[in-house]
Amino acid sequence: MNLKAPEPIELARKYLRLCPPAISGQGGHTATFRVAVALVRRFGLSDADALAVMQDWNRTCQPPWSEADLQHKLTSATHATARTAAASKATRAPGARIVTPRRPKLKFKPETLARIAAKQPVVDFDFVRARSRLCPASQTPATFLHHLYRPGEAVIVFDIFKSQGRHVCSYVEPPFDAGGLNHLQNGCRDGVWFLCNPVDGEFHPNPRLGGRRSRRSEESVTAWRYLVVESDEADERLWLAALVQMPLRIAAIYTSGGRSIHTLVRIDATSKPDWDAKVAKLKPLLTVLGADVAAMTAVRLTRLPGCHRGQDGPPAPKLPPTRKRWVDEPMKYAANGNPIWTPDEPLAKPANLWTGGKLQELLYLNPEPALESICQKPTRAEIHQKWLANVSYQNQGICECP
Repeated sequence: MNLKAPEPIELARKYLRLCPPAISGQGGHTATFRVAVALVRRFGLSDADALAVMQDWNRTCQPPWSEADLQHKLTSATHATARTAAASKATRAPGARIVTPRRPKLKFKPETLARIAAKQPVVDFDFVRARSRLCPASQTPATFLHHLYRPGEAVIVFDIFKSQGRHVCSYVEPPFDAGGLNHLQNGCRDGVWFLCNPVDGEFHPNPRLGGRRSRRSEESVTAWRYLVVESDEADERLWLAALVQMPLRIAAIYTSGGRSIHTLVRIDATSKPDWDAKVAKLKPLLTVLGADVAAMTAVRLTRLPGCHRGQDGPPAPKLPPTRKRWVDEPMKYAANGNPIWTPDEPLAKPANLWTGGKLQELLYLNPEPALESICQKPTRAEIHQKWLANVSYQNQGICECP
């Protein structure tokens, strides 16, 4: 009795049935690349056959990959297989096991950070504030968010980190209420956060949490615009001096009210895979300088500037009672006999009973950043002086225009 050996394609299909799906935010890129390498190297499939085999497995991924993304993974796997085979052919002894060397893990290098920071020794908070396109001191929590998001978008604001958010702020064309979030400036013991990327504000099933409904997961995100960069390891002054030299589209810089500085970087990705790919290119440099890689996620909470963190005091001050007028209280009369009406004593303005804590302070705000370093930008004072000089020049009857 002759038994026909299974075709490589059938074996590959059985193999993929045992492979877990790729899940965004949980090593999805690595899982997909591992599958592509197995199909090309282990089963010897061509790109076309491998792509056909991957389609069924791809339907289980969250979210599924586009055909172009799958083809890109297979092409990378083919090239990686060819390089590995060529490198091992010359050095491998007959029958020896092929071992693919791993890339060394990137880590923070304080000496590199110090060397780069030394190029800008005068950088401090005032240096950054002076080069902010919009004056940080004039912003409220609400105006800060209004500058960064577009009409029709929503942003979730949190005063409890592990919650679904206290407010869903929807943004409209000006004029808007600049004081709409001022009630969060004091009294939030742990501070205030906002979700860095805009959302639709609706609850969606989160497959990574067993279908639990959430409005702070990637299913709610409507634009993959920002990356949050922060560092708990790097020295604050050195990190800031290196940050202003980076050729990044920095939209905002603000303190956390703790030991780190948060930076909002414009990415403007078209999708979650595109966001992952763009951020992956930035991770090596940022990691070496001290950035927290674990914080570089597309669905990230970051501190809301203008609010305090760690304050002490009662949750709500009580208003003093008004002075009551009794019915039988005698009335006072003027000399001419007319009664003198004395109104109730007005309520005194309650004092701010919240004390201590640290401000989540805004240092820099540029809603439409260009790809240039902050240290190369002129200060607002220099821009203003140039404008005044030009106005004075024109008022004298001299025009620079041809």
